[in-house]
Amino acid sequence: MVLDRYIIKLWLPAFLGMLSIVMGVELLARALKLLELFADKDIDWGFMLTLLEAVLPEFLMVTVPMAFFFAMQSMILKLYENSEMDAFRASGLSYLRIFRSLFVLSIITWLLLTFVSMVLLPKGQKIFQGLLAAIQTMKPAPDFEPFRFTQGMDDFNVYVKGKDKDGLFQSFLLEDRRTTIPVIYMAEKAKLEKLGQQLQFTLFDGTRLEGQGEELRSLAFKRYQVSINMGDLGMLKVPNMQDWQFTTAGLWKLVRETDRTDALAEWNRRLLVPTTVFILMLFAIPLSYTPKRSGKTGAYLVGIGLVLCTYNLQVSLNQKVANGSYPWWSMWVGQGGLLMLATWLFYQASRGNYYSIGSLFSPLKRLWKTKKPSQ
Repeated sequence: MVLDRYIIKLWLPAFLGMLSIVMGVELLARALKLLELFADKDIDWGFMLTLLEAVLPEFLMVTVPMAFFFAMQSMILKLYENSEMDAFRASGLSYLRIFRSLFVLSIITWLLLTFVSMVLLPKGQKIFQGLLAAIQTMKPAPDFEPFRFTQGMDDFNVYVKGKDKDGLFQSFLLEDRRTTIPVIYMAEKAKLEKLGQQLQFTLFDGTRLEGQGEELRSLAFKRYQVSINMGDLGMLKVPNMQDWQFTTAGLWKLVRETDRTDALAEWNRRLLVPTTVFILMLFAIPLSYTPKRSGKTGAYLVGIGLVLCTYNLQVSLNQKVANGSYPWWSMWVGQGGLLMLATWLFYQASRGNYYSIGSLFSPLKRLWKTKKPSQ
């Protein structure tokens, strides 16, 4: 138990630090992308935070296995550097015993990520897609160019002649057709303000006309306010989302009752991605071995390459299954192949056999040396 606590004590700060860095980079990249996408929309920060919160489950599925692996690699390199790993091995402890606590943690993390994938991820997808679709259909707050008769707003027409030095519209006309009886506002000057989800027109020195023909009624005013909900302007239209598209039960029903390959790919992705944490943990032990005179850079580069290859393989197979190019079980073959390779390397490391990138090309080197030059 003392060894288990010591290993966790070494691993946990590195894991939390790695997770914070990777998650922070992911969230910052997504926030910058959203800001660029909605640069012309008047969106407050609360709305942006809700969007980022909705994508957290998806990011956790990727960043947690990655942070688990790099934290473990950093810890193992430190144990080698301080000769503690040599002492553990010399006392007869196997890698399985030394890292027993992390094996248990990897299985617990696997189960937690499966819960995130099957329960929290669909909820986050539904919220994110709904908000994203709503923002994309949101028109920017209107501003009226001089001498323009604007018809970009649903059920409204606006005419302005220009602006004065105070920013007030001159010769302002607003036609409101939200009801069966049209209403026209004419004013010498007008001011436009956005108050929450309301657009408020403050009109000065004008006339309100309601009705047509003999039913026409007029009202003169010195100051008149007209408030319009932005939803009435067509600035915010939330689409009708179907829940079964995002829930796990709905996705499973879609897989069983239809031949949609994209649904099949998504179902298998949700099951397979959480297992990455256990696979990367097995890779961490053999790929973190470094001789005494070697630096850490090589091990980190190999680790980065492994993570990139793992996720690229998963994404590639998912896309191939989604478009119908590969059968669904190819995703399991790919993940199973990674698991078999990780298990074999772990077994070899347990026996004292380690493999580097250079050793993979040793057969080619031997072949090159034995090959006779052509005459």
